[in-house]
Amino acid sequence: MFDHLPPHGRPVGRIVAALTLIVASAAACGGSNGDDVATEFPAAVEPATAQPTPSPAEPDNADEVPVGDPDSATAVEATSAPAEPTDADTADEPPLPAVVTFAEHVQPVLEIGCVSCHRTDGPGSPHNPLDTAGDAAALAEDIGLVTAARYMPPFPASDLSLAFEHDISLSDRDIEIISAWAAEGGVIDVAADTPLAARAEAFEAIERDQVVPANAPYTGDPSVPDDYRCLIHEIDDPEGDGEWITGIAFEPDQDEVVHHSIIYTVPAEGRAEATRKDGSDGRPGWTCFGLSNLQTEGVTSIGGWAPGQQPRVYPEGYGLFLPPGAFIVNQIHYHFDGPAPADQSVLVFETVDPAELAERETPMTAVSGRTYLTPAEGPCTPEESGPLCDRDAVLADIGRKYGGIAPFIPDFLINQCGGTVDDYDDLDGTRFSSSCDLPAGQRGTLYSVLGHMHEFGAAYRMTLNPDTPDELILLDIPVWDFEWQLYYVPVDDIPIEPDDIIRFECTWDRALVELPEPRYITWNEGTVDEMCFSSVSVLPEPVG
Repeated sequence: MFDHLPPHGRPVGRIVAALTLIVASAAACGGSNGDDVATEFPAAVEPATAQPTPSPAEPDNADEVPVGDPDSATAVEATSAPAEPTDADTADEPPLPAVVTFAEHVQPVLEIGCVSCHRTDGPGSPHNPLDTAGDAAALAEDIGLVTAARYMPPFPASDLSLAFEHDISLSDRDIEIISAWAAEGGVIDVAADTPLAARAEAFEAIERDQVVPANAPYTGDPSVPDDYRCLIHEIDDPEGDGEWITGIAFEPDQDEVVHHSIIYTVPAEGRAEATRKDGSDGRPGWTCFGLSNLQTEGVTSIGGWAPGQQPRVYPEGYGLFLPPGAFIVNQIHYHFDGPAPADQSVLVFETVDPAELAERETPMTAVSGRTYLTPAEGPCTPEESGPLCDRDAVLADIGRKYGGIAPFIPDFLINQCGGTVDDYDDLDGTRFSSSCDLPAGQRGTLYSVLGHMHEFGAAYRMTLNPDTPDELILLDIPVWDFEWQLYYVPVDDIPIEPDDIIRFECTWDRALVELPEPRYITWNEGTVDEMCFSSVSVLPEPVG
């Protein structure tokens, strides 16, 4: 699903080699921590006994239909693409000072947008710590490069989006300050050992109540480049009455081969089936694609991880309930371009202490989540040719590689948006786009939103009640970056009703990835496939 290809042609890829000093470690800020990421396949094409699979980065309610009713979905002109990048509104910002100094102008910017990650023991510290003013001075040129390119700090959402928590993006004026300082050689007007202290956090830290590795390390087969493996994780339930999970993180061990995680809860009734599958081919776990490959009813995804995603910590009084006897199955997608090292990635859970639960005046409330899938149809350009430029040949290839429901997903998604292939397979040079309106299907206060695409991704937008007086852009990402697939938590309370309409728009660019062989691009899990995958979670009214 979350397939990692070199970002050929991306703007960051054109920056001079000095940029790589920060880029090499930057992905660790958020990228080494987990959030809910999963593939949700349409219920109408799942085997009757298969469980629903949830969204990249949002929790799912058990037995909830993953996408809107095809009869109520409205197809939108597929050439409607998200807007081009929009500059931040700087009308109210003071002018750039005549003389930029470190203490007055630069240090505050670094402490708001950089130090939360680039500090001792922080995720961005191994190569580029910013513990002191001297550290910053030594990296001044590189800091100027990555901020001017808007690669750092990593916050892809534009100002057209809602206001989000933990927004560490820099304004145009902030970037001008850093650029001016770097151009003058990174001079500091304080002692080199002056400490830098974070004034904002990039994400909410998770309490590490349970750190749970798989039952055994897994070593894949390099001859299988895309390996989907389900592994069992046990979660402690000392009281035997179930556990409320209030935070989830996935931490990859061998992050050079780990490309996504989908976290499932399995009821006690599934223990025998999972035990039977575990190790049946001589290696820990079992092969699974898209779903957990368990037929037991009630298997439900509660989260996952893709590059850039941070831990998920739910608001006070909200969480996910793990019933007595239930356990965790974690599907990991391994992608091997070389050796297959032994991996033992871990799950981290924040849970409610039994004593705290007993003292609560109101019961816990379960978070609600839903996923929405939009077609992806990208034909070869006139300059490309080959057998896989034929859509039917690509669907047959997907069927051979993955089997099951995989080759039927693209047509299902087109049908549920009320369109045909011809509505979605137009090229604008090397770019192609998709748009679909779907009912929200849930009620509550908007908690978080997320969009997901692969390496061809160019732009993304999610809009609530489009083309009405109540239209509201929830999330706009004008320049997609596979390395930073954040989930976004709005600052303001946004009510969501089941009959609200949400428009999902994705744009891709074939020029962003160098294909080994020209091929038609359609919706699926593989390295050379694409997705327009969205998820929305809401906070229902508290129980009691």
